[in-house]
Amino acid sequence: MSRPGGPALPYRARHLGVPLLLMVSGWVVLGITAFGGPEPARAAAVFAFAFLGPGVALARLLPLRDFLERAVLAVALGLSLVTLTAEAVAISHILGPALVLVVLASICSAAALAEIVRGPKTPW
Repeated sequence: MSRPGGPALPYRARHLGVPLLLMVSGWVVLGITAFGGPEPARAAAVFAFAFLGPGVALARLLPLRDFLERAVLAVALGLSLVTLTAEAVAISHILGPALVLVVLASICSAAALAEIVRGPKTPW
């Protein structure tokens, strides 16, 4: 698959796109919340990352073929991870949204790194 007027991207470069995006997304959201920003954009970024980021990263590691099955599993995994992380932070009495985002970004980065090391196995 080539771009108009340009050479085709190597297979390895196309394979790294989504995992690298997943790896960076959590840390970008953490930066947005740590350094401030417009309130609606910050809320949307945190919600979108928490809703999809870690779940998509983990669902991409599983050998599922159906897109809808992957999407539902990604949302369920994402919400479960957010709930478990927030509950663990609340139980430990270290209440802080930054800590929750650090844990979720670490999970997301680790899953994306595992996908990069393992090699391409998923259609999306």
